[in-house]
Amino acid sequence: MIGVLPVFQTSVVLRVSSLPLVSSAMQSVTSVYSEVKGRYPLLRLVGGVAEVGVSVAMTRATPLLQSLEPQIEVANSFALVGLDRLEKNFPILNQSTEEVCL
Repeated sequence: MIGVLPVFQTSVVLRVSSLPLVSSAMQSVTSVYSEVKGRYPLLRLVGGVAEVGVSVAMTRATPLLQSLEPQIEVANSFALVGLDRLEKNFPILNQSTEEVCL
């Protein structure tokens, strides 16, 4: 039936982040970021300030995001349909970066 959403609908962000290609790429980026922060004090300072800024921005944006929740749910449902299509047409998304690079 059109217009009826399932009771429990996953977030497109969670689905994308759980794709093996995205997940393994994020692990690599996180590892490099941590290594660079540990090696260069100035970058550690700048990175720390940026992290605090993002945290504050997310805290302040929460009320706005909550007020936009119905619109976000609609956008999420459309994005999930698009993600289903991407996964079907691009099976490489279900491989890790190591597998892709081989």
